[in-house]
Amino acid sequence: MRRQGGAGTIAALLLCCVFGVTALMALTAGAGIYRQVAQRVEQSGERRVGLTYLAAKVRSFDQEGAVLTGTFGDGDALYLLQDIDGLTYETILYVHDGWLRELLCERGWELEPEDGQTITQAQGLEAELTEDGMLRLAYTDGDGRTETAALYVRSGG
Repeated sequence: MRRQGGAGTIAALLLCCVFGVTALMALTAGAGIYRQVAQRVEQSGERRVGLTYLAAKVRSFDQEGAVLTGTFGDGDALYLLQDIDGLTYETILYVHDGWLRELLCERGWELEPEDGQTITQAQGLEAELTEDGMLRLAYTDGDGRTETAALYVRSGG
């Protein structure tokens, strides 16, 4: 049996090292790309969640006289009314202290804007309900981007 020279062993070891380094570089590049994609998806979701949440709540309360606009705290608010066991409750959606908030209480209760449950970061909300039942929303997210929506409140039109 003949022994191989040291050059063949070194070449095989060098080839294994090159393969290992290449695989490590590919994994590192893949992880970086994954991180960027995940950040974009998260930012996109955060950007849409506020306005989507508002629109979904309005649609779920689409009954005669159940969707109103007004003010709460320092800005505009949506008032969504519902009757439960003879009592009228209101869900108030508003922006306060950098957050879109939701507050559920019996109609007429005097509560503070800080009492609401935080939904997502936001900078502003403008709400206008026209006589023909069109609800116009302008929502400013936590990064300062403003998105608008026009919802036809079917029961009010």
